[in-house]
Parts: sequence; structure tokens; C-alpha cells
Amino acid sequence: MILIDIMKKVLRVSKALTVKSPAQVDVRYEAMHHPARYRGEHRIDYETCIGCDSCNKICPTHAITMKKLPFKKQNIVPEVNLSVCIFCGLCEDVCPTKPEKSIVLSGGRYDMLSGGWHEDQNDFWVNVDIPQSYIDSRLEAEEAARVKKELAKKKKEAEAKAKAEAEAKAQTEIQSKTETKGERDDEVKDTKTTSDGTPDFSVGGGS
Repeated sequence: MILIDIMKKVLRVSKALTVKSPAQVDVRYEAMHHPARYRGEHRIDYETCIGCDSCNKICPTHAITMKKLPFKKQNIVPEVNLSVCIFCGLCEDVCPTKPEKSIVLSGGRYDMLSGGWHEDQNDFWVNVDIPQSYIDSRLEAEEAARVKKELAKKKKEAEAKAKAEAEAKAQTEIQSKTETKGERDDEVKDTKTTSDGTPDFSVGGGS
């Protein structure tokens, strides 16, 4: 019985020495809790962002600026000034992308401490760094789409031109046939004879 008590005490002491209690966690660099509803540093997904500018328009403190991208479509993406942001979450609420929001505060980072206001001003910005490989792939895709659209347009114009030419040709043939038939009718009228076999000059204006 004494031996069992000694083992329990040894186990308890060893656990206290190896496992950190919440009081030993440095909350400056590591959070004690990670609630899902906590509004921390923004997470911005530039791949799903459609560049609608809704987050910028709804921000009550004008903490969001839109970064210009070298694309024709979806060519802006938000960046956030954390020193102005009040973490209201309106930008996340208004974001229309589904199923995941392109800008998210919920469950975001908490370690947003800085050594000084003027020295570390850049640390208060959520900047969007887009890899050059992604930019190149988007530009190639846009160029391919442009070429495809241009070819489709030329094909459509060629088909419309061919159709118009065919219709004009058919109309010309119909008109030619009509004129030929009229000329033949006139010839028949001119050569019409009377019952006794003599030419009838009264037809066609004869006297």
C-alpha cells in the first residue's frame, strides 16, 4: 500500500514537471484558447476573390484598400490596415463568395503585437503576396480565352457573310428568272396572231 502511494506521488510530480499548465503559457506568442468566433487577423484568399469591392465599400473605418492586379477580370484584391480596423467583421459578412468567404476574420491569428507604432507600421497591414507563377498562369488563361473568343467571332462573321452571299445569290437568281419569264411573255404577246393567220398588230400598241 505504501509502495502504491509512493508511485502515485512520483507520477504526479513527473506529470507536473513535463506538462505545462495554462499559467505557464506565454500568451504573447501562444493563445490559451482558440475560439472559432474569435475575430483575429484577416485571411484573404486571392484565388477565390472576385474583386467585387464590397468589403472596401462596407468598411466603416476605411481600413481596406484594393490592390490592383494585372488581370482583365477579378483584377483587385483587398488589403487591410490593422491599425485602423475595428474587427467588426462586416467585410466577412458581405463577401459573396461561396462556399468559403474570400476574406475571413473568424478564427484568425491573434499574435498581432508590434514593437512600436512607427517602427513596425508595416506589421499592421495584411498584405496579399501573389506568386508570380499564379500571375503567369492567369495571364496565359486570359490570353487563351481571348484567342478562343476572337476565333469564334471570326467564324461567326464568316458564317454570316457566307449566308448573306448565299441569300444575295439566291435573290439574284430569282430576279433573273423573273426577268427572263417576263421577256418570254412579251415575246409571246408580240407574236400573237389572229384567227385568220394574219399578225395581230393591235396587241402591243399597233394601229
